[in-house]
Amino acid sequence: MIPNIFIPALCALTACSASPLLNSTYPNPEPCTGNCTWIHDPSIIRKDSTYYRFSTSGNIAIATAPSLTGPWAYQGPLLENGTSITINPNQDIWAPDVSRIGTTYYAYYSVSTFGSQTSDIGLATSASLDPGSWTDHGSIHIPPSPSYNLIDPNLFQDPTTPDADPWLVFGSYWDGVFQTPLTNLTSFPVGGSPGLHNVLRNSTTTGAAPFVVEGAFQFRYQNSYYLFFSAGACCNMPPDLPAPGAEYHIMVCRASAITGPYVDDQGRDCVGQNGGTKVLASHGDVYAPGGQGVLEEDDGRVVLYYHYVKPSVGYAADQFFFGFNYLDLSSGWPVVV
Repeated sequence: MIPNIFIPALCALTACSASPLLNSTYPNPEPCTGNCTWIHDPSIIRKDSTYYRFSTSGNIAIATAPSLTGPWAYQGPLLENGTSITINPNQDIWAPDVSRIGTTYYAYYSVSTFGSQTSDIGLATSASLDPGSWTDHGSIHIPPSPSYNLIDPNLFQDPTTPDADPWLVFGSYWDGVFQTPLTNLTSFPVGGSPGLHNVLRNSTTTGAAPFVVEGAFQFRYQNSYYLFFSAGACCNMPPDLPAPGAEYHIMVCRASAITGPYVDDQGRDCVGQNGGTKVLASHGDVYAPGGQGVLEEDDGRVVLYYHYVKPSVGYAADQFFFGFNYLDLSSGWPVVV
């Protein structure tokens, strides 16, 4: 995501196209103990009996826990010396995405500054996940484009075709989210990829900028492919909060193939018709949930994890909380339970 803490809301509630809620009320996040604050854009992966959580800033903070509820303990930065990518003296490292391919762990990350389209996507690899074990490879050389922003990467290896190329999604603002195959996990092909295409876009506008869709996460469940994403204004602080309903919330589109086309529960296309079905939005003392990821436990339960704000605590960057809930996909569409 772009942590647009001081960027005004980009759309009013009436301007934002979204399907009706599948669930008009939401349960509170599951309990969290230990290091549960200053969490943005979490990425979680399990190794043996330990959960590893990676999050924005601090050169990508690593925390571990024996269960999703904690106790979470900070272990150190992923990139001890920062990134080899340099785009701006004030840059930060955002939105890590960690996955395992073979015996290697791949951490894709974003480098950018608030509200900027001058961004890049980098990669670090490790054999163990632990701080001090990561090798930074720098940029994966996706060429800049006026159509997208080089942030919010997410890698997906289709379990039905484990020998095929994995798919990377990325993007925010402008024309939204794009997807490309990665034949080489460490570098985008010279001359561009013939498989690069737009999978998610919202053209609803107020003023000059489109309603934000970003932070896409690819997930397969049974015979369907899901594209979870964050929409709305992420990180505004009082007195500049967006209109109620225009703040960050989690949405989803679905397809029968990883490449799409993705549609919402009303059948609207998620590129050309502003499609998107709400999964989780503000409720009670939970405000602006987003920056999400999804994982399936060994017992078959599906977990939606994210960051959120507690208005009773505050809206500052260090007051963002880690949250998670379970999903019911029995209807074919994810419902928070």
